[in-house]
Amino acid sequence: MPFGSPLRPLLPARLTRHNLAILCAGAFALATAVACGSSTAPPIPTVDVAVLTINGGGFLIERGYHVTLTTTARNKLGVIVTVPVVWRSNNEKVVVIDGSGRLAALDTGTTTIFASSLGTNSQPVQVIVRWAAAAKIDTFRFTPPTAVTPGATPDSVRALVSDLSGRPVNNARVAFAVTGGGGTISPAIATTGTNGVASAEWKLGPVAGTNTATATVLGEDDKPFGFVTPNVTSFAIRTFNALELAAGDAQTGLILGALAINPAVRVVDSTGKPRVGVPVTFAPTGGGRVASTVVSTGADGVASPGAWTLGDLPGEQTLVAKVQFASLTLRATATGTPVHYTPASITAGTFATCGIAIEGPASCWGEQPKVGDGTTTNRPLPTLVKSTDKFLFIGASPSVQGHFCGVATDQSISCWGVNALNDTLGRGLVAAVPTRIVSTKAFTLVAPGALHSCALGSDQAVYCWGDNSVGQLGDRTQKAHLTPTEVYGGFKFTAVTSGAGHSCGLTPEGSVLCWGFNQSGQLGDGTTTSWTSPTAVSGALTFKSIAAGESFTCGLTTLDRPYCWGNLGTGSTIVNTPRAYATAPAFTSIALGGGHACALTSDGTPYCWGSNGFGQVGDSTFTDRPNPTAVSTALRFKSISAGYLHNCAMTQDNSVACWGLNRAGELGDSATTVPNRPTPRFIVLSVKP
Repeated sequence: MPFGSPLRPLLPARLTRHNLAILCAGAFALATAVACGSSTAPPIPTVDVAVLTINGGGFLIERGYHVTLTTTARNKLGVIVTVPVVWRSNNEKVVVIDGSGRLAALDTGTTTIFASSLGTNSQPVQVIVRWAAAAKIDTFRFTPPTAVTPGATPDSVRALVSDLSGRPVNNARVAFAVTGGGGTISPAIATTGTNGVASAEWKLGPVAGTNTATATVLGEDDKPFGFVTPNVTSFAIRTFNALELAAGDAQTGLILGALAINPAVRVVDSTGKPRVGVPVTFAPTGGGRVASTVVSTGADGVASPGAWTLGDLPGEQTLVAKVQFASLTLRATATGTPVHYTPASITAGTFATCGIAIEGPASCWGEQPKVGDGTTTNRPLPTLVKSTDKFLFIGASPSVQGHFCGVATDQSISCWGVNALNDTLGRGLVAAVPTRIVSTKAFTLVAPGALHSCALGSDQAVYCWGDNSVGQLGDRTQKAHLTPTEVYGGFKFTAVTSGAGHSCGLTPEGSVLCWGFNQSGQLGDGTTTSWTSPTAVSGALTFKSIAAGESFTCGLTTLDRPYCWGNLGTGSTIVNTPRAYATAPAFTSIALGGGHACALTSDGTPYCWGSNGFGQVGDSTFTDRPNPTAVSTALRFKSISAGYLHNCAMTQDNSVACWGLNRAGELGDSATTVPNRPTPRFIVLSVKP
């Protein structure tokens, strides 16, 4: 019927008994009860439709999609009435519409739709169907791997959906399905991104052979688009045993010892022939290590990582060899009992760690000169510092060039390491052994910074010394001091902590006062202005403990909630007032490193957050974490200490476990060739057979 031509009335204007039967069959409800289908019927009111309007007017729709249209009918009095409606499309090759008003766009073009009821016709509405969405589907950057074992999960399979011009289509729905070889694929339906790509994870079947899968573009009704031709793209991967055992499986040896036979694997192609020059990756578990983690195959297709040294856990340990998506697991049984390092306390610093023995002597390990034994040799295991003092407390700098200071049993302070001492201009000097700071004061705590240090006196005053170029000594000047000088203000403190260029003190009432460098907001007073005397941290918070990192500060409130301010090192916006962590659990202690923080819950569960480039968060990854994240360990700790890029913590029996960077043996392990450890491991001094 041409657009604009009169419409033939579809129903008479007045109801007859025959018309009534039609309306009853269509569930048309009348205000007065009518006995439909009876031989006699009572008088019924007249229903009229004066105006019928298709709501919304003309529109544009994408090919293959649907929309449900509605109408509004009014009688001669202008009252909205409910009536049955008949729909028509002027070109059913372009659009069809059913009795409920659901329109389906079949092909590109333009058509006109109408609605009619009781002899009244709606206005004509123009519908334009375009084809700007899915027109083609293909695999995206899919190359079948040359080595993949049964049951493996290769990289995600990806499908690219494009339009008629080859441009990527966003928000297209793609169905993935396994068609051969068993296995699973997930999700079954994925949506393309702005690059037109949808992806799914394909776990291959458990039996060697060919695995196949397909991807199909779906409409909104989860049915494949018929006009996308062909509407399928296929993936095929052949699995086989690409790695064979050559030597070194099922051995037994002492923990932390090298096995007698070096492990080796052979790499073959799908016909069983050796593959030459193929890199093989070897990954030991249980804290073990191999001489080389990546080795290429020789002329015989064999690769060996050299000696396999077991980790510190008795029982089964494994070594996984991988080539692409093929893997082979070698197993070994570790025997013996580890002798753990068990000090009374632990302090992690910059590329070094120190502990105090139960009887008082201090031992350190890691990078010189922070070990403090007077030599230039880095130490991977606890080594006695060269001092006759017995220590009550050791503090460490959170700065990249750090030092340690300790409070001895006579309440004197000695320092060692980089910038441990200062000249008359405040410039840092190196001390290879603990060197006593000249003072007549008695001290209980010490907090080293980068070029300065502060300490808490037995009189509850804080005293600082060293460089003062940014006001970090808190005496209202920028003059360096060689000996401990009292912080201005006459304040009483219960704790003190130092960052690279700032320090903070905790008052008996729970207030925090900070001074020194403030470029990153580490003083927490709402500004980035450096202060040469103690300045109150903003907010009406009451703290029970505080800690400083290189350029940030954190505290635990009396409600066990953590707050931090400054630059935590995760690339987030600097905050110059205390920031809460809404998802954090309650903590009982907190410790800060260079750009990360760690804390313990009441049951000893460790959490860390901040920079994680060296695994210092301990969650098995190297991804920065802006919020407290549980450390990947079943161990429970009674204390924790954060170093510049590593951490150490103590279990209830005083065993020490460390994680993070191991540049110089600061984790108590000589395996510095693989320096990053993203989960805690014990410090083992020896092994009992």
